[in-house]
Amino acid sequence: MITVPESHVALVSEPYGCVITTLTPTGLPQSTGMWFLYDEGQMRFSLLEHRKKYRNLRENSACTFFLMSPTSMIDTIEVRGRAAFEPDPDKLFVAKVRTQYGADGPPSDGPDDHRWIVTIVPERINTTGRR
Repeated sequence: MITVPESHVALVSEPYGCVITTLTPTGLPQSTGMWFLYDEGQMRFSLLEHRKKYRNLRENSACTFFLMSPTSMIDTIEVRGRAAFEPDPDKLFVAKVRTQYGADGPPSDGPDDHRWIVTIVPERINTTGRR
């Protein structure tokens, strides 16, 4: 199993925003700034089922996670892989993510909104800096 190098664990453990890139049905990249959680050694984030990024990943699970340290642009991590999905019906995971970023209370989802936990299963990890 491919894992985050020890040199970059502190970086991904901080509440920094990341960029998640997926592919649209036409093959163009679509990048979005996201909150995430480094959880059990994995990059995980939450998506609503009606969002474009969710639909992109269901159509093509290939994705990239990218994070650059806000204090040192040389410190980066890129995780290329495939998305795996788990339902989050009680929204417990998204609450955990929100807590990491200092957000109070549950998300403002509607009563019919369905949340999913997305885990990136790494196929390649590239890093710079942090040596």
